Amino acid sequence: MRILPYAAVFTFVAGISLLAVGWAYSPAEAPSAPVTVVGFDVRPTLTPTPTASPTAVPSPTPTPTPFDGKIARMVAPSLGIDHAIEEIGLLPNNQLDTPHDGVNKVGWYYIYDKPGFGRNAVFSAHVNYNFKPGPFANLYKAKPGDRITIQMENGPAYVYEVFFFQRYDVNTIPMGDLIAGVVNGTPRPEGEEWITLITCGGRFVATQPNGLGEYLDRDVVVARRIQ
Repeated sequence: MRILPYAAVFTFVAGISLLAVGWAYSPAEAPSAPVTVVGFDVRPTLTPTPTASPTAVPSPTPTPTPFDGKIARMVAPSLGIDHAIEEIGLLPNNQLDTPHDGVNKVGWYYIYDKPGFGRNAVFSAHVNYNFKPGPFANLYKAKPGDRITIQMENGPAYVYEVFFFQRYDVNTIPMGDLIAGVVNGTPRPEGEEWITLITCGGRFVATQPNGLGEYLDRDVVVARRIQ
């Protein structure tokens, strides 16, 4: 597991590079007024398992080595996502980078975990870019049970199911927790694999005469692997 460069978390929260190309949607594309989104967390409630009689312990099965190739694509039909993956990391000023192809690619932070390795992989993409919808334009529509597939290049496909969505104020988003795999104070259970998707959303403030500006909120979706 890579060491998390938490110094980058605070510069990402500022969101300068992600926001500089934002614009307000027209009413036909999304609500023009601020949208209040209530987060959901539908992790199943565990029920006690009856105590069973002692049985013979089988020999452990060797754990297969995770596929360590490149990530090719993210696909989520219900959210309008079908985009190639761009590997991104830290900028020279220690900010977390954002996808350079803001319209066609989703960014995966290679400095953190990779899908298939049983931990938490972090992705980001633009909600819009230079007056065009970005890959995560519909992320705010996420609902429990939505499926997200990560296709590895010349390798397996991993399927994840959305269980968490929250809209955070940019000044209070718990980026350190989200990167580490902690939602609402609860860590990712051992043996459960997650992906975390982050983009801009919510309140928008125009800062330029042409309509460009910045978003004051961040939308976060977390999904657990089911296949």
